[in-house]
Amino acid sequence: MFYGWRIVGIAAAAQGVSAGVTFYSYGIFVKPLAAEFDAPRLVVVFGLTLLMFTQGIVSPALGRALDARSVRALMAGGILVCAVGFVGLSLATRLWQIGFLFTTLVGVGAHMFGPLATATLVANWFVRQRGKALGVTAVGASLGGLIFPVAATRLVEAFGWRGTAEVFAVILVLFAVPVWLMVVNRPEDMGTGLDGDLRGAPTAMPGDANAGEIALLTSRNFWSITAAIGLAFCPVSVMLAHLVPYATDLGIEPQRAAFLMSAYAGASAAGRLLFGFMADRLDNRVAMWIALLLLIAAWAGLVVAPSYPALLAASAGLGVGVGGIMPLWGSLTGACFGRAVFGRAMGLMNPLMLPFNLAGAPIAAYVYDETGSYTLVFTAFLGTLIASASVIALIRIPTVEPAASV
Repeated sequence: MFYGWRIVGIAAAAQGVSAGVTFYSYGIFVKPLAAEFDAPRLVVVFGLTLLMFTQGIVSPALGRALDARSVRALMAGGILVCAVGFVGLSLATRLWQIGFLFTTLVGVGAHMFGPLATATLVANWFVRQRGKALGVTAVGASLGGLIFPVAATRLVEAFGWRGTAEVFAVILVLFAVPVWLMVVNRPEDMGTGLDGDLRGAPTAMPGDANAGEIALLTSRNFWSITAAIGLAFCPVSVMLAHLVPYATDLGIEPQRAAFLMSAYAGASAAGRLLFGFMADRLDNRVAMWIALLLLIAAWAGLVVAPSYPALLAASAGLGVGVGGIMPLWGSLTGACFGRAVFGRAMGLMNPLMLPFNLAGAPIAAYVYDETGSYTLVFTAFLGTLIASASVIALIRIPTVEPAASV
């Protein structure tokens, strides 16, 4: 079996752990933290916003490092940094300490072995089957979302949020071992080629980093992909932070509310696989439009879904749509810019998406604190999904994928 598929397996596990201990579990910690530190939800939810901000700011440097240095070393180091952060969280005595540790050690560490790192790693191993490989990799994040919210809820009930942070630290330290043993940076390091070709492929020279970044920043494709993905992800931060509190406010029991996140994650796994396969067979822009139509329909259902079955259906629909966008983002980036600068391109896109990603969760929290309802702000975020679909039309995919540095 081509070793690249083992790379996909460990990359999928890394995405699951990275997303599971941060984004997918964050909503479980909102109420316990608000209660212990007597803080409004706006303040507590702002931690998720700060996490995304920090990850966006460090993304260009991380992307450049992933293209130029050992992906394995960066991923293993990030896991250990994240573990230290969770130990610190378990010992924190002030809310500002929680925010600081979560957005620095936990956030940066998780980013070092999260989607940017794993997508770059997988893109180094595949071209013809990149969409499928990225789709399978992205399923890992969905599995993390399927497992961690329910597990975190039970851990918090049994050991409190501090004990849960300690358990997360242990999980991370154990996970660092297989990452270090299994990750190989490129197929050339094992004497094979892309997609399992028997002969090794020549390695593209990286060229001048600054020249490459200038070329990226002057590319219409770069800005179009950035805007389209950023607008599509804007409502996602709202859902991650507020879906569980929204459901419990409607009278749904905490365990059933947490299962909404699991349903979202499970459907997201299907979406990632489906659209990953589609990315290798369809024009990626068409596949993006299909994913966005699903998102628009599901988000509208969330707005008008007061019953648990309706919320469950909307959560699943959102999962399929968001899941599909993840491999399509990587597939579009690789097709437009090539693997030699894949990490740098993705890394530069992240901070430029911050205005989209940061606004959602705190705006929703502010409106909730002021009105006691999520309905108004949930409705408003439909517009960002429609705008994303419009921007896709500006992307022009090259006939042949670039093989060398920009």
